[in-house]
Amino acid sequence: MENPQLQSPLNRAATDKFILIMDLPYLLKKNALNDPYINVEPLQMSIFGTVVPDIQVPEIDVRFRGQGMHISSYARPNYPPLTVNFTVDNSYNNYYILWKWLDVVNLAIQNIYGGGNATQLEDLATGTQFEYQTTLYIQALDEYNQPTLEFVFTKAFLTGLGSINYSYRTGNQLIESAATFHYSQLDVKKIIAK
Repeated sequence: MENPQLQSPLNRAATDKFILIMDLPYLLKKNALNDPYINVEPLQMSIFGTVVPDIQVPEIDVRFRGQGMHISSYARPNYPPLTVNFTVDNSYNNYYILWKWLDVVNLAIQNIYGGGNATQLEDLATGTQFEYQTTLYIQALDEYNQPTLEFVFTKAFLTGLGSINYSYRTGNQLIESAATFHYSQLDVKKIIAK
């Protein structure tokens, strides 16, 4: 039997080996009918930075007869927001799609929600908050650029889009930005190599 602990010297995680894949939320797909620059195919982009937040199940300190013991709370606190850095593509397509996503949540021109006309409480009652939510998949790639692990963020929505800074004085020709997402659940799945 082979030793599963024996590994290739190239077998190491790298900081630039993460791909973000997401289906567009319903409202963006709906807007694609009137906007030729919104492609309804899933958005895929290479990301870097903090790609997975801290995951915790805190303990509880139980006191009994002058002693203390730690046990699990069996509860997971709300996840912190997910902020990913990405390189803006040469046509600014990935930045535009993210901008439009924020725009449907609060239209820049009309200053209103671009989906249904309900309030947040009515959205919760009717389920229309799912119009602007989607599922995000972050795949960790191995040394051969094959997906090996997948982080699944469900009921995710964009809450922030970073600035674009560019200067001719630096030698860097890449334009980078950041996106911040909030989500309800996080799952991790191992991807079996084919």
